This record gives sequence, C-alpha cells and structure tokens, in this order.
Amino acid sequence: MKIFQSKYWLLILLIGFKSAAQFSTTIPLSKEVVSGQLKNGLKYYVMHNEYPKDRVCFYFAQNVGAILENDDQNGLAHFLEHMAFNGTQHFEGKGIIDMLEKKGVRFGADINAYTAQDQTVYNLSNVPSTDSKLVDSCLLALHDWSGFLLLKDAEIDAERGVIREEWRTRRNSDFRLNLQTDKVLYKGSKYAKRDVIGDLDIINNFDYQVLRDYYKKWYRPDLQAVIVVGDIDVKEIEKKIIATFSSIEMPGNPAERYYVEIPKNKGMEYVLAKDREAQETNVVLYYKRDFGKVKNNETIRRDLIDNLCTDMLNRRYQEFIQNNETAILKIGAGVSEVSRLTDASYLFVTPKNNKTLAGFKEMMVETERAIRYGFTQKELDRNKQSVLSYYENILQNKDKIENDEFSEGLVNYFLKAVPFESIETQCENIKSRLASITLADVNEALKKLQTSDNIVMTVTGPDKEDVVYPSKEEYNKIIQAVKKMPLEKYKETDTNQPLVKAELKGSKVAKETPVQGISGAKSYILENGAKIVLYPTTLAKDEVLFSAFSLGGSSLIKTEDIPSSQIAVSLVENSGLGAFKSTDLSDKLNGKIVSLKPYITELTEGFKGSSNQKDFETLLQLLYLYFEQPRFDKDSYNRMLTGFTNSLENAANTNPKVFQDTISQLNYNHNKRVPLFDEGFIRQLSFEKASELYKQRIQNAADFTFVFTGNLPENAIPLLEKYIGSISSDTAKKENFIDNQLDPAPGIAKQLLVREMNVPKASVYIRFVKQFPYTYKNLFTLHILSELLSKKYLDLIREEEGGSYGVHLSSSAGRLPSDEYSMTINFDSDPEKVEKLTKIVYEQINLTQNTVTKQVDIESIKNTVLKGRAEKVMTNGFWLNSLNNMMLNNESFKDDEIYKKTVNEITAEDIKAFAKEFFAKPKTVEVIMKSKTQVAAPK
Repeated sequence: MKIFQSKYWLLILLIGFKSAAQFSTTIPLSKEVVSGQLKNGLKYYVMHNEYPKDRVCFYFAQNVGAILENDDQNGLAHFLEHMAFNGTQHFEGKGIIDMLEKKGVRFGADINAYTAQDQTVYNLSNVPSTDSKLVDSCLLALHDWSGFLLLKDAEIDAERGVIREEWRTRRNSDFRLNLQTDKVLYKGSKYAKRDVIGDLDIINNFDYQVLRDYYKKWYRPDLQAVIVVGDIDVKEIEKKIIATFSSIEMPGNPAERYYVEIPKNKGMEYVLAKDREAQETNVVLYYKRDFGKVKNNETIRRDLIDNLCTDMLNRRYQEFIQNNETAILKIGAGVSEVSRLTDASYLFVTPKNNKTLAGFKEMMVETERAIRYGFTQKELDRNKQSVLSYYENILQNKDKIENDEFSEGLVNYFLKAVPFESIETQCENIKSRLASITLADVNEALKKLQTSDNIVMTVTGPDKEDVVYPSKEEYNKIIQAVKKMPLEKYKETDTNQPLVKAELKGSKVAKETPVQGISGAKSYILENGAKIVLYPTTLAKDEVLFSAFSLGGSSLIKTEDIPSSQIAVSLVENSGLGAFKSTDLSDKLNGKIVSLKPYITELTEGFKGSSNQKDFETLLQLLYLYFEQPRFDKDSYNRMLTGFTNSLENAANTNPKVFQDTISQLNYNHNKRVPLFDEGFIRQLSFEKASELYKQRIQNAADFTFVFTGNLPENAIPLLEKYIGSISSDTAKKENFIDNQLDPAPGIAKQLLVREMNVPKASVYIRFVKQFPYTYKNLFTLHILSELLSKKYLDLIREEEGGSYGVHLSSSAGRLPSDEYSMTINFDSDPEKVEKLTKIVYEQINLTQNTVTKQVDIESIKNTVLKGRAEKVMTNGFWLNSLNNMMLNNESFKDDEIYKKTVNEITAEDIKAFAKEFFAKPKTVEVIMKSKTQVAAPK
C-alpha cells in the first residue's frame, strides 16, 4: 500500500461499500446533478459546470477490476482497458484517439484510463462542448466501451508487447517491495495475488477467448455508469444518454459481482521486505478495520473525528522532531484505504540508518503520550479552524473547481456511495459537525485508532549486509514496554505574538506606469527601488498569486560553495522565520490560506506564493520575514545532514542514481558547478556558508521584481508599500547572472552502462541542445516538431514494435543565459530491442529533415495548442507566468491575435527547415543503461 498523509477531503473518500445495492448513503445527491438508471441497469450522472468554459468531461466507470479475474486471467482486466483504445464497433483501430486528437484532445493528457483491483475508469477530458457532433461521438465511444470492443486477434497480439513493457517499467524498487508486503497485508485473500499488471506468462500466452470471456462476463450495464460534467445543457445530455445507452442489452443470468474480504488476524502479522535499490527503511503499523454498509451523518462525523486525531498527532510528531535530537527522519499517521471492504489507521516512521528500534520507540512514545493524556482544547480549536478555512476557501472559489474533480467525485459516488453534496451543503454540514465535536469525542476516538488485533506491521528497506533489522519480537517488546512507561504531559508553546513585531515605516509609490499589451496591468516603483507589477483579475473569486525574481542566482557563487547554496533555502524552511520555529510558524499560520516558497536557481533567486484576499497581508508579512528575519537553526541543519548521509549510504550505487548521475555529468560536461550528490558533496556542506549564501542571495528589494495577479484586496497598494517598502534595499546595487557554460560538450557525448538488475531492462536517454536566435515562431515550431516525433514514436515503437510502454519526449526554448532550444527523448525497453528502437528514434529525426509532414497531422497539433491557450487564459496562473516572463526576458506580451496568427502560419516546410537547423550538429547526450545478463524476465 502507498502511504499518504491525511487531508481534510479524505474524510469522506476512504469508505467502501459492499455493493451498489447493499451499500448506500443517506446523504442526498447534490441537486446540481441529474441522475438516473436505465432499464438495463446502467446509471448516469450529468452536471453543469463552467470551468473550463466550453469544455466537457466524459467518464465511464466500471465497477469491475483485477479482483474478479480467474487465475488464468491474471492481468487481463488491465489488458482489456488497453484494448478499449484498439478498436470498437464504431471506431476501428485507434479511431477514438484519432477523432479526438484532431479536435485538440490529447491521448495521455486528456484521453486516459486506469485499472485497479476493484474498478476500471475511462475518461475523455477537456472536450470542446460547443462541437455537438464531437459530444455525440464521445458518448458513442463510451457506448462502445460498454460492450462493443472488437478485440481482434492481431490487435490483442500487438498489445502484448506494450503490456509487457509496462510490466517491465513498473518493476521498480517500490513495486518490488509492495509485492512482498502485500502478501501479508492481504494475507488469505485474493488481493495478495492481484497486482493489476498481472502475470507476465499469462500476458504473453493467454488464448484470445480468455480475454473475451472476462469482457463478456463483467463489462455489462448493471456494473457501469456514464458521468458527464461540463459546460453543457444537462437535460439535452440526459436525453442523448438515454437514446445512446438504452439499447444495450443486459445479459441473462449475470455473474454475481462479488467482493473479497481480507481475513481478520489475531495480534500482529509481520513482514520484512528488502530490495537492493531501496533508499530508506520504513516501518508501518496498519490497524485494519471494517466499516458500515450505510454512510450517514453519524459515520461521516466519526470519520471527521478520526481525521482530526491524525492531523493533530502529525502536528505533535513534527514538533517532536523539530525540538529534539531523535533517531527519526520522517514520521506520520493517517487513514488509508486497504481494499473496497477494509480501511486502516496507520502509523509510520522512517528511522535513521541502523536506528530502527530507537526511531520506532520514539514514535510509539509520542503516540502513547497523546493517547494517555489526550489533546488540548487549543490543539482541537486550531485544527477545527484549519478545516473550516479549507472548506471556506473551496466555497469562495467553487467556480474554479474543474470538471475532472467533480467527475472523480461522482465516480466515487457510483463505485463506493461516497456522498456527493453541493459545495454550499458541504460547508454548512462541516460547520455543524465541527461544532458538535468535543475534546472528549476526539480523545476517546484517539484511543480506538489502535487495536490489539488485526494489526499488520510492514518493514521495508535496503538489502544490504550492514543494515540491521530487528525481529518482530523486539518490536512487540517496545509496544508493550511503552504502555507502562512513565510519561510527562505534552507542553504547548506560545504562538500568540505577532508575525512581524517591528513598526514598519515602508516606502511610498514613486512611479506608476501601465504594462504595455495587458489592459489593467500596472508597474510601480517604490521609493526603496522595489519594482511591483499588479494585474487585478476576476478570474477567481478569492485567489491571489505571486512571484518574484532577481538576477544572479548561484551563478555568482564560488564553485566550492555550490553545495551549501543548494541547501540554503531548505535550511531556512526547516528553521522558521522571525520569532517562530518552523512548527510554531505552522501553528501561527493555521487556518490561513497562504503559501510562500523561496528559491535559488542557477540564474535567479525569488519566490512563488499564493493567498486569498483575507490573508494577503499575511503573505506580505512572510515575504518581509524571508528577507529580513530568516532563521538558521543548527539542529535543523544537523537533521538535514543526517538525512543526506542516510540517503547516500542506501542509494549511492543504485541503478537509478548511477543513471541520473551519468546523465547529469554529460549534460553539463562534467562542470564542477553542477556537483553530484556524493560524499564529496556532503563534505563541502557548511552551516555557516549556507546561512551566509541565503542572506547574500535573498536581499535588496531594489534588485527584485514582484508580480501579483488575481482578486487583489482594495488596500493592496498600502500593504505593498508597508511590507515590500520596508525591505532593506540599495538602488545602486543591481546584479546580473554569469553564463558559466552549463551545457553539454560540442558533438556527441555517449555512455553505455551495463548493470546488474532484478528485471532485465534498458533505459534510454537522448538530449539535443542547439543555440540559435530565439523567435516566437520558432518556439511553436519546436513544439509541433516534438509532438510529431512523439506521435511517430507512439506508432512505431509502442504500437508496431511493442517495444516500450511509452516514449517520453519534451522540448523547451529558453532565453537565459542565451537563446537555446532543446529536446529530450527517453524510454525503457527490453535490452534485446534497445539497439533497434534507438535506431528508429534517429531514423525519424532524419526523416523530419528530409520529408514534408502531412498537413493533417500538423493541424491536429495546432488545434491542441490553440485549445490549450483558450483554457489557460482563463486562469490567474497564465497571467502570472506571462507577466513574470515578460519582465524577466524584457519581452512584449503576445495577445490572442498574435498567438493564433503565429501558430496558424506555421507550414510543413517551416517544420522541415527548423528540423534541419536544429538537428544540424547539435550538442547531443546519449546515455543507455541496460542489464548485465539478459535472461528471461521472472514471472
């Protein structure tokens, strides 16, 4: 199982139900949703939502998954999901994908699906809703997925290779560890034998009819739901659903959709899982539990109490680590879904190397302290306020909840009867539930999170001789001993003092000018020299986004000090600001919708942040403190250092690290200014130097440009004058970056790595870099070229050869430190095919330089680009990035007219010419890592 921290919205997402008929909720479905059930059993849910404008999402949920497979079908639920994109009654071959991509809806990004043990869900997202024929075609695609896949022999055989390569790609360290722990976590149940991806021997050899049998048996209307959310006429879509899906026949004598229970266990089950590429030791205690068939106000209230408990417990854990010399690197608690019928509360700890028992004991002691004495009223009030602020912020910005988010909520309503209420109702209900929860309720629930039975302990870590793993008995002794230990009560720290104590004089606006090209955007220069750019918008009702930059970055830092500069920001974040340690600062900000993060990159330093209107002043206070009163805590530094050392000890010679280190060395031509993370890196670290470098880079307001977009408060200017105007500045001191030539060497730099591997695999990385003048047209031409190549590799390497799960291709064009274009290609494959597949990569690159691309393929990509622009301009993030880049690169704004004109004017000849220029002797990096012995992959 994957571990995740509890979030407030998880409080109603973690509950499963035994069947759509037997398990239900008494919470009414939101009136915003039109729903129904056809005579054949298929359910539908339709909802109007206008974010993004003129877009609609189609989800097709199947209440079936890998758990329903027979032993000779292990992996075929997932295989069938792939086949849904390989030919249906109305869409031959890749017809669904081709139809949508012509309209700018991209495979992978907008067209996707996933399979789990208990469900299979398909989605067609961000479809233009103004195209009625396209909407009809999407509904027809869902209709075909319901029971009209072609499942042709040739298509099945072609997909075997794709699945085989997905199997290979997913067999990383975490997956291998999960395979070991799942045998105990799911002991005695079918879940222990179903990892979704399946048995490779079956994938390679199953008879066609075995797949068709699974499809015929389980893909049927009584286990399916159509979900449509977007900028549509709800009643019209409902009519279309009824017309399209009512004719699907429900088979006679359908098989029972059964659910698999995980057997109860007495006491604690234990499993130790090791892998030579694991980078840390993790100890997890699961306390498994069942849940009721009906989800009502009482059970939701109970889940809310449980989440309050785990959130407050996590706050205690973090404070313990912050204030003590501990054996712990990471620690946490939460609630996790184990299966459709089981969830669990859990505790986890990542101890320092060979301090596993000590770290485990510290976790159990702090847990016992909370259970024995309970939480305080102050802790509960603080946590309640945090939950309320979270929901109030959602309510304020409900018009910016995306179609996909609502769709996924309705998927959960269909599959697990998870309540789906309007945002207003959710907020009202959460207020009343929180008001009814007392400290006694929380403290009583905390005691019940841990149980004496149905416990599973999983220990995972590196498979190394020098790593010592305690026995199950040793853990049990600690659990029992801690219950009898004398413990002191938890003592709270005082966080009532203001964030900024000093009386700030500030600086007035000295100059105001409009920003050319963006109506309503203005630039201000304060008396202290700080440059501020404001663009008020109404794109979201209560959202402010912020960025800031200054030129210089680590390019101005001595080579030997680069390691210390790379941890400088983390040191401050772990130490705190002003009078507040990091955990106290978290308490101080509790209930506020605000975030701010500094950064130092090669060429710049700056900030990224956000807030709502109410907490805009808090955002500025934090900004002021990051400049004027950052904290540098030696204990925090030592904890960071220990974490680095532990990580390096476990991962220094693992395949992923060796691969990435080699790529880094060749990408930067072994430049010492880009150090590898190794023992030498750690030896160069200095607490004093990291502190000094942070203060050196994050200083002087006059050298920064501060950009704000969104629903700015009316008093924004006075607040900016007060806080940014009070940051120390020197108008005579302006910095610029140095070009340290951090590029690959001229020519071709190649490296072949041959390594021992658990699963035979080859990983390929190819990068091209070329310097020539930047133009707006070239930016789009590079993108179209990369998309054309990506489609070719999808067709040739993935589909025709079955050689890789996917070829990932990305491109970028940059202005700093000089005009530069780059393209990166990477994929995993069978080591026996790597030479052939790499040859295909280069052959297609050569073809782009010598042949003219079909105009229809170019138009498809253009449609995607233009569709993306139309969606992005409706977000504050788009305008923040646009203004930031305009100021950083001294560029003018390219409005929609210029954008569309530039994209539409690009021809096939332009792409051919650009390819010739870009691929004419670029700086090239090629790294291939493959297994030493190419034996048959294990089952």
